[in-house]
Amino acid sequence: MSPSADAPSAKAVRWTVIAGYLLMLAANLPGHLSVDPVLSLYEGRFHERITWGPPFHAWLLGVFDELLAGTSLYVMASGLMLFGGWLWLVRMTGRPSWLAVPVAAAIVLTPNILIYQGIVWKDVFFANSATLGFILLIAAARGFEAGRKPVLALAGAALMFAMAALVRQNGLIAWLPAAAAVAWAARAPKSGDRRWITPLAWAGGWLAVVYVVAKMLSAIAVPAAAGEDVSVSRGVRIVQHYDIAGALALDPTLPLRHIDRVDPAADDILRARAGRVWSPERVDHFAADEAVGQTFWKLPDAAVRAEWLQLITEHPGIYLKTRLADFRWVLATPDIDRCLPVHVGIDGPPQHMARLGMVAQRDGADDQLYNYVTWFLDTPVMSHVAYLVLAVLVAGALALRRRAADMPMIGLQLAAVGFAASFLVISIACDYRYLYFLDVAALTGLFYLSLDPAVWRRRGRR
Repeated sequence: MSPSADAPSAKAVRWTVIAGYLLMLAANLPGHLSVDPVLSLYEGRFHERITWGPPFHAWLLGVFDELLAGTSLYVMASGLMLFGGWLWLVRMTGRPSWLAVPVAAAIVLTPNILIYQGIVWKDVFFANSATLGFILLIAAARGFEAGRKPVLALAGAALMFAMAALVRQNGLIAWLPAAAAVAWAARAPKSGDRRWITPLAWAGGWLAVVYVVAKMLSAIAVPAAAGEDVSVSRGVRIVQHYDIAGALALDPTLPLRHIDRVDPAADDILRARAGRVWSPERVDHFAADEAVGQTFWKLPDAAVRAEWLQLITEHPGIYLKTRLADFRWVLATPDIDRCLPVHVGIDGPPQHMARLGMVAQRDGADDQLYNYVTWFLDTPVMSHVAYLVLAVLVAGALALRRRAADMPMIGLQLAAVGFAASFLVISIACDYRYLYFLDVAALTGLFYLSLDPAVWRRRGRR
């Protein structure tokens, strides 16, 4: 460790981050579980596929569960990715600004970090792994700048991005800005023995490694008896149902030629009832009319897909209006109380919890945590729009500084914005956790900038 790493400001920032991590664990262990993580833990422990969600998260929970029953180790490891990444940023900065101390304290005290890091949601794991991946790319950029081949940093980043994409399929979006950061870092090596290696070769090779690692982890995670992984196809089908119902809500006279051709009765049912149960808030409202859901699911995949494509190509205005309404709810959360802003305690299907040896619980400490979150509802602290603005501002400030090592952090902000934008196409519910990556990326960017807030200085300390 360099002498500058022992600077008083560096020690103060490090201890603030460490204290935040310990406080998070003390407040949340053994972790908060809603229905989804309970079912994922069930799959991971008993190696049975009972949901259509990505299997990697369930497998990961099972790995930690074998070491220590429950989710305590998982919560510790997941949180360590984020807090450990922040500590690494402090170490790489060397002599950080004192401004980073209050910034770090404020960040770890937000419910987005203090509470959310204790919830066993795959969205939290995705945000942490992707963020750590970009932090490792900062280390790689510094290695390139010093004339080294940062193989270990690039390998660690590849693992992080592979895991991120396996828990959130649209996390693949983060691979592109990450690869661009690798190319930027490798564009001008100082050492003459690397002149033959082009930036595109580094980026392409790194992407190939990420892909191979993702395929290997996926093969390990899927149980042998699970058969084909249908998580992606199932999710696409649900989006198609949602979009068709939304279009019918806007225009009940919209023709459903493909559905009518294969099942005229289904056409009549959907035209009369689907639009009435559709809501841009969430797809779960379909449960209010079982006939709608049953009618959709009995239709052939080809007919539903053709109807959906026809909606997009022949009625783009209706499709876009429907999608914008859905996207407004997930990004702006007009009524955040209806968008599951947080979950505390343990709750899930009784039959699965009984086999896991768990009971539903929510004690006084959980109520205090929930009350703490309510202080921040309807404020910028719990607003994806505010974090979107913050991410853009951080990326702009770092672009002005034009340091090579800043490019991965800019990539993190762009990846988070792109990830959020993907929900314009795939959103089916407004749950706050879906865009949690945007919050974490923006807060990490703010922390990074506070470590050395000089924006106009082009060359930083090594």
